[in-house]
Amino acid sequence: MTSKRFVLVVNPQGGLRRGLAVLEQVQARFAAAGAMLDVHVSQHRGHAAELARTLDLRGYDGFCLIGGDGTIHEVANGLLQRGESVAIPLGLIPGGTGNSVLLHLGCTTQQDATERILAGATQRVDVARLTCGGQTVYCLNIVGWGAVVDINRTAERWRWLGQPRYSLATLWHILWPRRRRACLVLDGEAVEDEFLFVLGCNTKFTGKAMHVAPRADLADGKIDVVFVRRASRSQMLQLFRGVSDGSFVTLPSVEYRQVRSFRIETELPELLNLDGELKSCSPVSVDMVPGALTVFA
Repeated sequence: MTSKRFVLVVNPQGGLRRGLAVLEQVQARFAAAGAMLDVHVSQHRGHAAELARTLDLRGYDGFCLIGGDGTIHEVANGLLQRGESVAIPLGLIPGGTGNSVLLHLGCTTQQDATERILAGATQRVDVARLTCGGQTVYCLNIVGWGAVVDINRTAERWRWLGQPRYSLATLWHILWPRRRRACLVLDGEAVEDEFLFVLGCNTKFTGKAMHVAPRADLADGKIDVVFVRRASRSQMLQLFRGVSDGSFVTLPSVEYRQVRSFRIETELPELLNLDGELKSCSPVSVDMVPGALTVFA
């Protein structure tokens, strides 16, 4: 019987910088199963995307990674930028802080992730395709604007706090909110107003287990857009308390739509949060690509 062969990209800087320790844990299991690993340690931001875009993948049974949502973002973009149909399955092993995509897939441990990869069962997942500033970017997790960017920026400054930083940053920006004017276009329907945030979700979770899109489905061809125009401080605190279980979406100040495309138009370019990475700027157009990637599940 031919041994399975996998590419494995490790982000040593993700989350609490445990990528190499996780690698040691999973290598033994792959070896015990007779699987061969071609390990690449990413050296800088963007390196995982470069590897996914340029490596010769012929003869491999999967492209695996150890990292968080940012590493998944890089690898997904690298694979989708190859200019060919992406047939190789993605093996996702948690090594970040939030691991939102894996949480949506119900896979939260390195052991579970490794067993799924070795078992070989797969599923197709949708990807959000963004057009902004003449560039195309793909997202598997979220597309955020407004307070979502502010929260991520603050959480990055507070990285030394570890996992609680997302919740603390969210609370900070609830207490000191800032509204921005924009035109939000949902499947062709325009909503022009001031917004606290707009969050397009392909998965149910973001940050550290924040249940922001309880109706999200990775295989429905739609993206769940959650947005708030106006809310008092007390309403925002209610929102914060309800984010852990997704109940906040029932609040009157929260609007929730499931669409196949949306657009955020702003007078001046404003930074976006793409899968937890602060990059690109509005205006941005988003449309869904059904079944664009395959993952071990």
